[in-house]
Amino acid sequence: MRKQIVYFIIYILLSIGVSAQSIINPMDSFYEDLQIWDAMGLVPALPPLRPYPERLVKSILKTVMESDSILQQEKARRQYERLFGKPLNIAAEGTGISKSNHQEDRQEQVNVSAIAFGSFPVLDIFSISYDLNLLLSNKAPGEEIVSENSGYAHDIYKDTADIGPFSVYAGFNTSAAVNYKDVLWLQGGVSRSSWGDFYDNGVVIGPNAFHAGNISLVLNQKKWNYTLALFLLSASSDVPTNSYTRPFPEKFMALHSIGFNPWNWLNVTVYENAVFGQRFEPLYLLPISPFMVSQELIGVSDDNIQMGLSFKIKPLKGLSWATNIFLDDAHFNDLVRFKFDTKIRTAIQSGITWAPPVPFISLVQLDYTLITPYTYTHEDNSGGGINYQNYTNGGRSLGAAVPPNSDRITLTSKLQPFKSLKVNTSAVFIRHANVNESLPWDVAAPYLYSANSVYSNGGILDSPNAGEGYFDYAHHNLMFMEQDTKQYITQLGLDVIWELPPLSFGKITFSLGYLFEYIYNDGIDRNMFTGYELQAPPAGGYTQATIEQKIAAAKDEWRSNLSNRLNHYLTLGMKLLF
Repeated sequence: MRKQIVYFIIYILLSIGVSAQSIINPMDSFYEDLQIWDAMGLVPALPPLRPYPERLVKSILKTVMESDSILQQEKARRQYERLFGKPLNIAAEGTGISKSNHQEDRQEQVNVSAIAFGSFPVLDIFSISYDLNLLLSNKAPGEEIVSENSGYAHDIYKDTADIGPFSVYAGFNTSAAVNYKDVLWLQGGVSRSSWGDFYDNGVVIGPNAFHAGNISLVLNQKKWNYTLALFLLSASSDVPTNSYTRPFPEKFMALHSIGFNPWNWLNVTVYENAVFGQRFEPLYLLPISPFMVSQELIGVSDDNIQMGLSFKIKPLKGLSWATNIFLDDAHFNDLVRFKFDTKIRTAIQSGITWAPPVPFISLVQLDYTLITPYTYTHEDNSGGGINYQNYTNGGRSLGAAVPPNSDRITLTSKLQPFKSLKVNTSAVFIRHANVNESLPWDVAAPYLYSANSVYSNGGILDSPNAGEGYFDYAHHNLMFMEQDTKQYITQLGLDVIWELPPLSFGKITFSLGYLFEYIYNDGIDRNMFTGYELQAPPAGGYTQATIEQKIAAAKDEWRSNLSNRLNHYLTLGMKLLF
């Protein structure tokens, strides 16, 4: 243990860096400030898809610099200098993460990065942005130390070189845009994206999702905006495996939306998504044709199509209320008969943002997210064990970080006691249950007969097919949080960021973060049925009593492996921008 602690401290002292990203990273601090400026009414209504091209980012910063808020003017000036002071920025970034709990030894992760990022215009109509990261880490992809239901900040792959205890990974994000003023642009690149009014954890496209190729066309008018985007995704195996499997190409997601801003206090947006694969479908790129209509013309009824409505109301300056209703699927015949215990696959997110005009409090947010069973999941009937139609990129959710059949309450605050000191706090409470626990015996039986161990973990890869085609029970039953066994997660976080005065060679930033996490019923996301409980049936088959007994035994075994876990995460960093 002493050797591990010394190892951790030594590498922390050697690690230097800065949160040096760029405008093409939707988790960049510019977008954190943009949330504040939007709530305060300092910027006009903006298109929902981020990241934004260089010209629009510059326009936003100039607008804030000309506002009547001296505090926000200074923030915008500092962002402008950081992002556009020079076309090439060189930085080093180092973080050390320690995870401990009462059940196992301490785990440490050390990341050291060399970073180049920047953005520059060409002929006032074209811009290029980039964020290049050479990362040394002692943790391989999939082994990173992250809290429950959260993402990893780096976009890295298994291919690597080794240097002693570290592996070397290359992360590249780039984007290019052609624009006409701030009203029309075509942008393409490889980067993470974010969609909607919930910048940090949206249910349509979240910034924690793995980066992807993307192309977007945006028309941005004063009272309305239109977005058409295509995402180039990686399909993944539809059969559980503990080993790394390579991603598969030819998976796409098309998205289009139109937003209206009739008054300064109201914004309404309607949108559609379509996830499809093993072919490229030009009909989904028609500007105003509904995807449901395009699907019928194509003659392919199993593409994964979603639609939604979002709106934001600003009753007072500095205060906004946003809601997003993401509809994946629903049994409309039942709903029109006022039968609500039926298939309703939806993600609903609603929250309040407060940005008071005071120096100490930058932002306070409270939001609630609900995701019903089987939302985001989709059965792929094309064969081969690869799913080209579920709502994932490389097996990771494109939307919310929490799985289906969950809800979450999040309270965050961003404080700035001094110009050089930022303090962020968070409190998160999550409920989740494995929907398979509610399935009646005749619906659960095919899972037990299955020889290929189909998913029964209640996650985003667990679609209602039981390995033998779509089962009707999920078509007429909601099952949201009806299960006897539930998981509860409580997370309390504190992050402190201290930026030293500029030095002759650059800027240094220190950071300290702590997260308390308690998980009740950890392991609920393990497969409930192994897929081999009813192999080699006797002559005449198994009786109902035997099947029910096997199901009960599988559930008891699954419950016996659940445990409660208390985790502590400590993050340290010393950061430098040259």
